[in-house]
Amino acid sequence: MREPSELDRLRVDPALLPTAIEELLRYDNPVQATIRVAREDIEIGGQVIEEGALVLVGVGAANHDPAVFHEPERLDVGRSPNPHLAFGFGVHFCVGAPLARLEAEIAFRALLDRFPRLALEREVPSYRSNPALRGLVSLPVTF
Repeated sequence: MREPSELDRLRVDPALLPTAIEELLRYDNPVQATIRVAREDIEIGGQVIEEGALVLVGVGAANHDPAVFHEPERLDVGRSPNPHLAFGFGVHFCVGAPLARLEAEIAFRALLDRFPRLALEREVPSYRSNPALRGLVSLPVTF
């Protein structure tokens, strides 16, 4: 709703909904950071991370990496490919990801169909203060 042109694209072409959901996950994913343990010594960007060290992984930052995403700060409901990390990666991939995608598609399709004039009451929604798990406190809308 903060990007009216992208919302209009979805209304005109609802077939974009699956790619839009992936893009929303990338653009403003709920898990902003996680912690991992280095299994072996590794050098990343000239910095050595020793085996056993705790590593704070900035998932939100990774999903905005310009080396991976063209114009990463732009919301594009048709973005493809979209190799975001919102659901994790490898053995840490979220087992609930398929269900979450399905629920999101059902919910967004219903919202788009039922409320064609859905809009934010405030330009900037209120988010929880948790730095690792991003989530809304509330989302006042008009319809």
